[in-house]
Amino acid sequence: MPNNTPRILTLELYAPDLAQALTIPHHLMAVPGFTAETMTPLLRETDIFVGTTLKAGWLTRPSPLRFIQGTGAGTEGFDLPALPMGCIVSNVFGHEYAMAEYTFMMLAALNRNLLVQDRDFRTGHWGDRQPRRELRGRSLLILGLGHIGAEMARWGHFMGMTVRGLTRTPSARRAEALGLASIGALTELAAYLPAADFVVVALPHTPETDGYIGAAELRLMQPTAYLVNVGRGAVVDEAALYAALRDRVIAGAAIDVWYRYPAASERVLPSAYPFHELDNVIMTPHNSGYSDGTMRYRWQFISENIRRFVNGEPLENVVWPRPS
Repeated sequence: MPNNTPRILTLELYAPDLAQALTIPHHLMAVPGFTAETMTPLLRETDIFVGTTLKAGWLTRPSPLRFIQGTGAGTEGFDLPALPMGCIVSNVFGHEYAMAEYTFMMLAALNRNLLVQDRDFRTGHWGDRQPRRELRGRSLLILGLGHIGAEMARWGHFMGMTVRGLTRTPSARRAEALGLASIGALTELAAYLPAADFVVVALPHTPETDGYIGAAELRLMQPTAYLVNVGRGAVVDEAALYAALRDRVIAGAAIDVWYRYPAASERVLPSAYPFHELDNVIMTPHNSGYSDGTMRYRWQFISENIRRFVNGEPLENVVWPRPS
């Protein structure tokens, strides 16, 4: 890095917050969007990249790029094996509270049929006056017990729910630490689904979890059960989920992660299927973890990790090269 002053590239949207958080001398460059046209020329002069997406075709050889700091937990937007030799990639969390808050907002709204009540009441319909279900005493199944799933387990206990979880690495110690009624491996999904009133997907998208929940799994759920997906869209089969909601195989769903995303400011529906026509689904644009608290934490973490990198200190949350 020239004169030990890092040349940092990020998105225009991120630049003001990043500039305010950085505590070391730096040269900050910003692009309006992550495309080959905007990225390729600037990456030739970039030491550190801060963002979500970096494709192999954007890089020229040799490349000065030495450190990529993700702005979230996911790293699927980076072509990791194609990065220059010695380039390090770190991610960042801090979104656990926001995502738990979102998830329980969705659980309560689905459980009380909030959107339909609101729609009908605007026309003067007062409903059937039947008592509504509480979350208390219901069964919550959390798929994925990382940072997000662990925080959701804590919220579930506060709400008086029976909490169970599935993870790649189940153990009695983890079950006890999270206060779970039971814990299982991801391969045990079929045994856990029938008893769940609510199923929350907090899994990343990997070859192991691609299409993890399909038509057969959805049919194992109770017809009164609800699904909330805050992990990744492809963890739940797109066609199967739409059909299950349309045909009332399950009672409803809240979906924050999708199957089709826009380029830049493009307006696009998030699926090939008309989820937006269904009255038993709540749809949000992948923003469950995007809160003021999340971003305060993240910019502080990112700034500190960049300082560590420039000063040759050990980095936090290194995901590439993969830790041995």
